[in-house]
Amino acid sequence: TEKYNGAKEQQDKLKKQVDALQDKVARGQDELNSLRGELGSIATAQYRSGGIDPSVALFLASDPDSFLDQASALDQLTVKQTESLQKIQSKQRTLAQQRQEAQDKLGDLADVRKALGENKKKYQGKLADAQRLLNSLTQAERAKIQQEENRASRASSERVELGN
Repeated sequence: TEKYNGAKEQQDKLKKQVDALQDKVARGQDELNSLRGELGSIATAQYRSGGIDPSVALFLASDPDSFLDQASALDQLTVKQTESLQKIQSKQRTLAQQRQEAQDKLGDLADVRKALGENKKKYQGKLADAQRLLNSLTQAERAKIQQEENRASRASSERVELGN
C-alpha cells in the first residue's frame, strides 16, 4: 500500500503541474492573439498610407513638413511592427515549449495511472485469494487461527510493556 500511496501522491502532483502548465499555455495564447491583433493594426495603417515612393510623395506633398511628420510616424510604426514580430516569434517558441512540457507531464501522468491500476488489480487479486482461503477454512481452523492471533497480540503488547 505504500507504493500505491506514493504513486497516488505522484499522480496528484503531476495533475497539479499539468493544470498549471495548461493554464500558462492558455494565458500565453491570449497574449499571442493580442500581439497578432496589434500587428494587424500596424499593417492596416501601413496599407492605408499607400505604396507610393516616399521621395515622390515628398515632392508632391502640399505641406512637406506635414509629410515628414507622417513619414517619421510611419518609421516608428515599422520599428514597432518589427518589435511586435519579434515578440510574436518569442511567444510562439515559449508556447511550443510549454505545450511540449505539458504533453510530457500528461505522458508521465498516464504512466502513473497505469501503474496504479495494475497495482490495484494485483492487490485485489491477493485479497480475493485470501478471502477464498478464509472461506475454505472450517470453523475449528478459524478458531485456531484466532487463538494464535490473540496470543501473538498479547505477546507483542507484553514486549511493549517490558520496553517501557
